[in-house]
Amino acid sequence: MGDRQWRPTLARLGYNLIIHLLIPAAILHFLWRSRREAGYRRHLGERLALGAPPPPLPDLWIHAVSLGEMRVAGTLLRALAASRPTLRLLLTTVTPAGRTEAERMRAQGLPLEVRYLPLDSPVLMRRFISRVRPRVLVLIETELWPNLLRQGHLAGLPVVLVNARLSPALRATYRRFRLLYGPLLGTIEWIAAQGPGDAREFRDLGAGRVEVTGNLKFDLPPVPPAPALERAQLASGQLWLAGSTHPGEEALVLDVHHRLQATGRGARIQLLLAPRHPARSSEVIALARAEGFSVIARSAIGTAGTSADVIVLDTLGELAALYALADAAFVGGSLVAQGGQNPLEPIAAGCPVVIGPDTRNFADMIEQLRDAGALLQVADADDLLQALERLLGDPGAGRAQVARAREVVAANSGATAHTLQLLEPLLPGPQDATGHTTRALHDAR
Repeated sequence: MGDRQWRPTLARLGYNLIIHLLIPAAILHFLWRSRREAGYRRHLGERLALGAPPPPLPDLWIHAVSLGEMRVAGTLLRALAASRPTLRLLLTTVTPAGRTEAERMRAQGLPLEVRYLPLDSPVLMRRFISRVRPRVLVLIETELWPNLLRQGHLAGLPVVLVNARLSPALRATYRRFRLLYGPLLGTIEWIAAQGPGDAREFRDLGAGRVEVTGNLKFDLPPVPPAPALERAQLASGQLWLAGSTHPGEEALVLDVHHRLQATGRGARIQLLLAPRHPARSSEVIALARAEGFSVIARSAIGTAGTSADVIVLDTLGELAALYALADAAFVGGSLVAQGGQNPLEPIAAGCPVVIGPDTRNFADMIEQLRDAGALLQVADADDLLQALERLLGDPGAGRAQVARAREVVAANSGATAHTLQLLEPLLPGPQDATGHTTRALHDAR
């Protein structure tokens, strides 16, 4: 075997050695995280491909790493359930937030089995795939675990990557480890890329069939039902919401709120502060109290409502609906070096959006929205204050901004239909769905 053939093998062996050494550390990490977020302790055996297996022979196995990717998966799943209601579906994730979202979708009637993805060991992945024996695996966005891809390929499992994107950091990582990822990308059936730049990067890294389908996030889900919290339960004349904030960002947001209250033109202003990870809510509550605010957790608000300066969201699944209560929203992860979060959720709820300077995770989307005047992008906390004063002082400007945002969304919609068109040949036909046709993939094993 020549040197070029050995090098990918050595890269894979090196990766597997590191993975096996890290498995005990990963389990300890989950247990440590579970002190503050109990979801990390639940179903821990699934991380090692133990426990009750999901029902075998799902028509579709979809994997989404966490909450944001799970919502993209939800867009695809709702379309699939509408067109193929008899499909057997398995949904895997990595984080408790992702699992909570998946279980919420199941409770809403989607025919799903939900599990954690095992750690990326060849032994664990082989065990999981052999127990489940899915027809096809759909990965969401960037979930390219080497042993997941390799063991799927060895089992004859078609693997596709949808809504695929490569952030600058991931591009650098995949280029650095091209020996590991290049051969694996070549085994993927097809990749549905968000944009031409993503498609070009995947091809350069060794992928075969790559098509540009657009961004599934632009195919906005239905506006969620109104939350139990109502605007009438709030004592303020105005409300702004800081969503998906990160450590270090809440202090900046609270300082802006202090200044908003001081220059509020006589109107009472409240802040609904939603940390990216609700497990941090107690930390954020303590920070707000230290800054001199009256504070209440969202879960503690009764029917009488609240006059607290700051409401901290400590529940899951409500943020999308709560945006509809706000007069303006700041989307977090963007005033600190986290790459920003998705601004389309507040847009779908009819709320004007302000976002900070670091938006590399959604660069193309933000550029389109900003250039159309569909959101306000600010450089720092001082600019955020000015943007909020503008939106809160002129509701008509906010409504016009939302209208422009919806025009951008409408112009970019259609990724779901394009993705389903690519997926169609891999799905069971009508006879397969009733169980009358032999599943050649499984027989071949």
